[in-house]
Amino acid sequence: MKYKIIAMAVSGVLLSACGSDNDNRVEPTSTSVQAFDGAVRFIDTYMNCADNGWDYLGETGGKGIINVGKGNYPLFDEDPTQCSFKFGESAEPSGGGTNAAEDESNGKYMTKVVYTVPGSLIEAGQPIVGTPYTSLIAQAIEDDTSGLTVDQIIDNVFAATLPAGTELTDTQKKLLLSDPQAALDSMDDATSKSVQASTMILSDALVGAQEQLDEGDISEKRTVDEIANVTQTIATSLAAQDDFPINSAGKPTFVDYTEDLNDPIKFKTALDATPDPEEPLPPSTVTGDDPLQEGDVSEEIPPTEIPPIDEETPPATGGGGSTG
Repeated sequence: MKYKIIAMAVSGVLLSACGSDNDNRVEPTSTSVQAFDGAVRFIDTYMNCADNGWDYLGETGGKGIINVGKGNYPLFDEDPTQCSFKFGESAEPSGGGTNAAEDESNGKYMTKVVYTVPGSLIEAGQPIVGTPYTSLIAQAIEDDTSGLTVDQIIDNVFAATLPAGTELTDTQKKLLLSDPQAALDSMDDATSKSVQASTMILSDALVGAQEQLDEGDISEKRTVDEIANVTQTIATSLAAQDDFPINSAGKPTFVDYTEDLNDPIKFKTALDATPDPEEPLPPSTVTGDDPLQEGDVSEEIPPTEIPPIDEETPPATGGGGSTG
């Protein structure tokens, strides 16, 4: 059985021809901005350039993508690395959509997640992707006091969250932060399964850690190491399930621990446990004693488009971000 996410998340840059009649050069007219666990459609997407505030871009469409046309946000066009991105339901007061975010690959609701992408993970001319991993890496970059490079932090985060024995190449790590589906497609079945398990659990662990802080259950935010340890422990059990990520009937499966890992006691239980593939999955408040649930692949819809603006047409905003 091929352990691949069913929904193909094709990230890329839309290209149009330019230049003289004697060359075939192309330049991007839009940049793909994507939310991915599997691909997350209908999640509100925000951009903040040069600390000028959060612009609301809209909800992601099919494949979890918004294509941001050139000319709409001059600061982004000038240098995308001075911008950061956030994905989350009404995560900022500058705007929000009305649809419930969901994972296209299995139908899991994603209304509680918040994914972030710092400018240090953005490369001009490349797709931009927000995932649980970009979010934990962003926290690790922010919290680092030892002078680690971004590449070292990326290596540490993957090593701390993946089940033991899961090895990724540097190219696969880079792809997971820019074109996750291409990364998964490059892996053998066991590696892909482990990465999908860790990504799914990390997403829930991030939700739980933030809710503990928001509710005043903890006085300081959970550390990167704590979130990584919880992720690795539960993901090790999830990756050992024969029916994940696809069951014997060919249907996608998922777990939801968002209403368990928001409990400091349950979080600590996972934190103190030793990762063991023989250890059964803990029960889920959302789905009951059998935490592994059967889902459905979403019907295809087109990505959301923010059309490019002609150079002679002034943009609707200054591109520096709306305040809020």
